[in-house]
Amino acid sequence: MNITLDKRKVFIINVLYFALGAALLYFSVKYVLVWILPFIIGFFVALLLRPLICFLSRNCRVPHKVAVIILAVFFYAVVGFLLILIGIKAVSILKNGFASLPDIYTLYIEPLINNLFDKLEALTARLDPNMTQVIQNMTDSFSESAGTVISGISSRVITFLTSTVISLPGFLLALLLSVISSIFFAMDLTKITDTLMKLLTDNMRANVIRFKKLAVDIGLKYVKSYAILLSVTFIELSVGLLLIGIDNAIAVAAIIALIDLMPILGTGLIVIPWSLIELIKGNYALGIELAVLYVVMVIVRNILEPKIVGRQIGVHPLAMLISMYVGLKIFGFVGIFVLPIILVVVKGFYENKKTELQ
Repeated sequence: MNITLDKRKVFIINVLYFALGAALLYFSVKYVLVWILPFIIGFFVALLLRPLICFLSRNCRVPHKVAVIILAVFFYAVVGFLLILIGIKAVSILKNGFASLPDIYTLYIEPLINNLFDKLEALTARLDPNMTQVIQNMTDSFSESAGTVISGISSRVITFLTSTVISLPGFLLALLLSVISSIFFAMDLTKITDTLMKLLTDNMRANVIRFKKLAVDIGLKYVKSYAILLSVTFIELSVGLLLIGIDNAIAVAAIIALIDLMPILGTGLIVIPWSLIELIKGNYALGIELAVLYVVMVIVRNILEPKIVGRQIGVHPLAMLISMYVGLKIFGFVGIFVLPIILVVVKGFYENKKTELQ
């Protein structure tokens, strides 16, 4: 009886412990992560640049602090320039595209709708002459409503894109904080890590070292996985656009593939509006070909992503797919990456503990 009661107590304690950990994790990722993200980026950039800093200071006899500043500034300059260039280009394309929606509606959509309703009116007149006026009223009402909706969408999207451009100073401030923090982290990384490690118990230190090895391994495998996916996307786009007959297909494919790396956006940001505009303009073949290309890319991506990422980090593709979806629903876009990483870390710790017990 006492054994059963003890088991129940242990089970309840474990459930409460897990629930508390899950709640803290949710709060941290959902709210705290946004506040400290520039410093987290700075820390990981310092870790990333550490081998290059050591190489530069040892082999080229450059002072450690000078090597840190040179490499950090160069790294952020390249990354920031590429992100801003791609972002401005994407915003410019979208802004121009949506700004022309009212003209596209007037030139292409409205005549198509009027032609359709004219045929419907003629058919109705033959069947029931009394319905002719009703159809005419429907035509006028529909055209007016559609025009209002198109204009509204256009203005709202332009407002959103303009606000995105206006928010660039905030992005630049976060980038500046990341640069400064990564420089400070890189200069005193050994001292910082040694000080933190001294505050921990022997058991906690061992777990931190194990976690570090696991995190580095996972990070490298993640980079490898998404490099493969990016290459697949670029090849699909290049082949598809070449077959369709798009000018500068390789360059266009490279730009769209790079946009695919940006949060939330993806290839659909360019391909879907492009396809719709071509269909509206009457270029049905090109519009359909672009739509088919996008559908094929989405299908291939959804099939390959869980398999490639799961295979690289040792998790079943179904578990990886579920963790990506749940992460997206709970934490938003960042959850697509965070929850699978947590899954892999938990799996790694479980396997290590299992090995130790054996």
